[in-house]
Amino acid sequence: MTTTLNDLTAGVYRDLADEDKAVFSTAQVQDFIRGGIADLNRVAPTDTFEDITLVTDVDTGKVIQFSYATIIQLPYRVEIRRLEDGWVWNLNEPVDGWVGSGGFNFYPTSDGGRIDFPIWALAEFPAATYGLRIHGYAARPMPDPVTPDTDLPLSVEEEYSVRAYARSQGFDTLAHDRSLFAQWQGQTNNTDVSPTQMMQMAAGAKQEWDRHRGLIRTVRRYW
Repeated sequence: MTTTLNDLTAGVYRDLADEDKAVFSTAQVQDFIRGGIADLNRVAPTDTFEDITLVTDVDTGKVIQFSYATIIQLPYRVEIRRLEDGWVWNLNEPVDGWVGSGGFNFYPTSDGGRIDFPIWALAEFPAATYGLRIHGYAARPMPDPVTPDTDLPLSVEEEYSVRAYARSQGFDTLAHDRSLFAQWQGQTNNTDVSPTQMMQMAAGAKQEWDRHRGLIRTVRRYW
């Protein structure tokens, strides 16, 4: 089962009892969704891996680049893999970010990380036979409103978490914006909902979101 930004947007509109889009703009709802994904990345980043494509000289086959960008934000293992059969040898664990033998440095960046190898470690590395793979935690990409039908890498549980966040933000907005709340009452036929009840709905939505994010929180593995 997959979901898209359009699916999430429609779901949040239903959660906010605004299916006709009479109160919240699509941009507002999608901002709530992006906030939910950002929060999901903080509490439960994706446990994944990335193969590093080594840059080599076309004539000699020797590695000529020793620093590589990666989607990984928090690594817990770097390994050398034999391409023909997948045999693995783990590189030494870093001590204070560095190992004197076969080691590397890792630096977080705004959109992932950067892994640096000492020149001597890769200068004679047999890139045609072996590859490098980095395991760790990465952020899910933000949905692009230009392509809202693109599948998003969210499980059913993760989709629920994002919608819980968006619902909490939407109800909180209504609880603190009397003009918007009055518009919501009239446009969605919810005139029986009082400002006090809306405050309670906002508090309940936040509690539900807090409870769920506690259940899905990832305990990170480290080196």
